[in-house]
Amino acid sequence: MMNNLKKDYIVAIGGSNVDILGKSNNKIVLNESNPSEIIITPGGVVRNIAENIVLLKNECHLITVFGNDDFGNYLKKENVNKGIKIDNSMTIKNAESAIYVSVNNHHGEMLVALNNTNILNNLTPKFLKTKGSILLNASAIVIDANLSQETINFICKEFKHKYIFADPVSLKKSKKLKKHLSSINIIKPNLSEAKFLLGVKEINKNTLKKVSDRLKKLNVHRMIISLGRKGVISYANDKIKSISLPKQRINNVNGAGDALMAGLIHGYINHWEWDYTVLFSLSMANLSTQSPNTVNLKITEASVKKHLNEIIAT
Repeated sequence: MMNNLKKDYIVAIGGSNVDILGKSNNKIVLNESNPSEIIITPGGVVRNIAENIVLLKNECHLITVFGNDDFGNYLKKENVNKGIKIDNSMTIKNAESAIYVSVNNHHGEMLVALNNTNILNNLTPKFLKTKGSILLNASAIVIDANLSQETINFICKEFKHKYIFADPVSLKKSKKLKKHLSSINIIKPNLSEAKFLLGVKEINKNTLKKVSDRLKKLNVHRMIISLGRKGVISYANDKIKSISLPKQRINNVNGAGDALMAGLIHGYINHWEWDYTVLFSLSMANLSTQSPNTVNLKITEASVKKHLNEIIAT
């Protein structure tokens, strides 16, 4: 199997689920049935990252868990059709595939989300030990905190010599990554997750020096703190700064962070300068929000660069 692999490829380990996304047509009225646009699409943090990676013409192998149900069959078919390699994933009989439900307001911003990713508990260190060859030869590994603590511990210990990207997923799940900050090369928390991971009360333009000192003390390599529409806080090589792009039209925010992470991985694979990689990733996240789907299928490296150049020129 290894002979068929490209020289550079990424292995993505984590969630793959069906996304049910609802966007209200008007301002949401609580305790009422709101007329909305509702779509079903493949989702899952790591799966979304994998699809975005493939859209940028990179090879990506997804290690995840599917249920042996209609949703599982749907996910496997969709992943294959999109060019994501799933040969190293597993299917569990008599198990329900992971599901994510998001309720968005009429601006496309999430109000609340529900998820059931219990099937991922089957993605154990014992199973990953059988995938040692593909992991050891990967150019980079990306994980999400949907994985169990045991599995995250295993990856960060056994593959600490590999370049590891990590997405905390949520405030509650981010605690699984806290003790591995020095083993992860690039981590992308949002503001609340970053405060928890770093143990600080405030992160803003007035506290950047304090945050930088804390990151250095914790031996964090690189961190991108997502601020949503306000851009990101970038930390690399002991330097911290706020980076943003002009606000653009938003259709759906689901998947923007996944596109951002894929952009960071793409920049690493191509040996791009860090600040340009961050701008490219922000542009990619921006394009992602302009699609009603979790992943914007119109994304290519050329389209992201064009979008970035157009924004910078305005």
